[in-house]
Amino acid sequence: MADPVLTLDQAMVALKTENQALADQLRQARCDLHRLGVADQNRVLVYAACTGAVGVLVGVAIGMSLVSPRPVARPK
Repeated sequence: MADPVLTLDQAMVALKTENQALADQLRQARCDLHRLGVADQNRVLVYAACTGAVGVLVGVAIGMSLVSPRPVARPK
């Protein structure tokens, strides 16, 4: 199946429509956050990043505690 070829005007209309849809989604997400009581979105992102980092560190610590150390082979 061949890809349809768009004219410049059709491509611009498609881009404007997509841009409007994405802007509406962003506005809706912001409204949802404010409705939930989150006024500072950057603070939420920082908390989420810190929580993820702590989760990774705990996972690595648990993984390292479950693995027994192997003896190092010395070259002869």
